[in-house]
Amino acid sequence: MSAPDAAPGGAAPPLLRMRGIRKTFGPVVALKDVDFTVGPREVHGLLGGNGAGKTTLMNVLYGLYAPDAGTIEIDGAPVVIASPKDAIAAGVGMVHQTFLQVDVFTVAENVVLGTDTSGVDVNGRIRELSERFGLAVDPAARIGDLPVGVRQRVEILKALYRGAKILVLDEPTTNLTPQEVDALFGSMRAIVDEGMSVVLITHKIRETMAACDRMTIMRDGAWIATVDAADTSPEDLAARMVGAAPASDETADVALGGTEIGDATLDVPEVTGPVRVVGSRLTVPGTGGKAVVEDVSIELCEGEILGIAGVAGNGQVELAETLTGCRPAHGSLTLDGTELVGRPTEAWLRAGVVYVPEDRQRDGILPGADITENLVLGAHRTRAKAGLIDWGRARREAVEAISEFAVKTPSAATACGQLSGGNIQRVILARAFAHNPKMLLLHNPTRGLDIASTQFVYDRIRAAAAGGCSVIVISEDLDEVIALADRIRVAYSGRLVGDFARGHADPYELGRLMTGVSGAA
Repeated sequence: MSAPDAAPGGAAPPLLRMRGIRKTFGPVVALKDVDFTVGPREVHGLLGGNGAGKTTLMNVLYGLYAPDAGTIEIDGAPVVIASPKDAIAAGVGMVHQTFLQVDVFTVAENVVLGTDTSGVDVNGRIRELSERFGLAVDPAARIGDLPVGVRQRVEILKALYRGAKILVLDEPTTNLTPQEVDALFGSMRAIVDEGMSVVLITHKIRETMAACDRMTIMRDGAWIATVDAADTSPEDLAARMVGAAPASDETADVALGGTEIGDATLDVPEVTGPVRVVGSRLTVPGTGGKAVVEDVSIELCEGEILGIAGVAGNGQVELAETLTGCRPAHGSLTLDGTELVGRPTEAWLRAGVVYVPEDRQRDGILPGADITENLVLGAHRTRAKAGLIDWGRARREAVEAISEFAVKTPSAATACGQLSGGNIQRVILARAFAHNPKMLLLHNPTRGLDIASTQFVYDRIRAAAAGGCSVIVISEDLDEVIALADRIRVAYSGRLVGDFARGHADPYELGRLMTGVSGAA
């Protein structure tokens, strides 16, 4: 294990040194006197689960948060960073998970926004940076028309244009195809070869081992270790991230990013149960004559998990709502032979269709209502007698659900909006399984969850399938889809393309389908 202020190989002094960084939000201590260093010409991984403090530490470096204590040095000189403007002046650039872009502006207008362009050949400078670092973009393209991977390149170019010496990338691979991940890692290495350094914030160990020279692990707001890539292993990093050795099954390994994509899908028997769900030519008209869901047909067997991969914005939300009766559609969807299209929500619920939406806060709960009240949502349509809910029974069942699903809460009377994201997801899952679903659809079920919660969700999904439920998992995390699904399809431009049995899904072919390169016409 390297000391936190050691440079790679012990050669040159650190380019960046953060010492004793402390940050609190009210009673919550988000950073506990953290030391963090980055050497010159280094790709440095910043690892940890959800809530570890990775992004908070880098937000301090970028001037978005003022630390309560601690110092920052760049190139051996102390700096005071009170705003992103100060950070940029000090040579720090940061690409956030949510891009800070103006959709109606061009690439060039976004890159130079807020800078003095007098006497500068903006388009020429952007093309030069693009070619130098393998970040192909068209300076004249409108940002709102670009896919996620290209928009990310624009954010990197924005930082390089402003002279960044230290480039921070926050979970940059989340919505990228395998091809785009490879290209990003190539660009990172080109940036380092030019004398700069990159900080890669991630929770995926596989990617860290592939891309980084050193890694710093954080947990619960504290520095745990800094290690050289050559001196560690995925198992060692995983154990440091979670504080103990992770479970041995592949669900935890894939959740950590420690398994090569596709490895966990081999030698698994195909599902051979009776067909339970049949969707035929499902279509949802959109504006301007373009359908948001177009001619989608699916079949699911009893006990089968269908994974739907795709880059964000390809109609996944609309498809999820179509398949669960939340959005009117043309076409047909039958469950155990019963036609559901055109029928009211209550009919879908009584048939056994259950939906775990992507946006937990907005669509999954009533934040001001307590856990008991949230757990009876939906059941009030199917279990109430003469329109009345037995609240005594509901409270008893809520206590049982809190125990079974390990929800961390003072009581069942706690407002759902006061829970963490992982605990909100556990409440939603408890409600979903209380319906004894025959068809369960989950959209990005583990986004933002820590490792323990991710493994918990995976286990529950598999248990539902083992009990005969037909499960659909829509996710932008390709690792997740490959880890869970018996069969995989790809959402592209409102349609479903491709059809891969478990163990026969080449991730690069999936990536081509996700970007419309093959099979999407």
